[in-house]
Amino acid sequence: MTFIDWSDPEDMFSLLIEYVEDEQNETYADRRRYDFLSQLLVKLFELNQHFSSLSGTQKVEHLKKIIAEIDAEFEHDSVVEHLSACVEELERIKN
Repeated sequence: MTFIDWSDPEDMFSLLIEYVEDEQNETYADRRRYDFLSQLLVKLFELNQHFSSLSGTQKVEHLKKIIAEIDAEFEHDSVVEHLSACVEELERIKN
């Protein structure tokens, strides 16, 4: 079993990306959701390139912007719920 340090924003964000990748791999039959997850992954990968250099507040702001841009069709998707939970946890631990 892998130990997850929930106080480490980079670990949390990496796990979020892994989760979205896993969901995308499992949903190839649902083209609309697959495309949604693909677009979301592009945004998450872009953010990941400089995630560690951002302040806690900036990390939260970037993720909230990604959430705000999600199409209403997917606003209740389990991936969005995990993304929102990641934001909540980052807000709790941010400096």
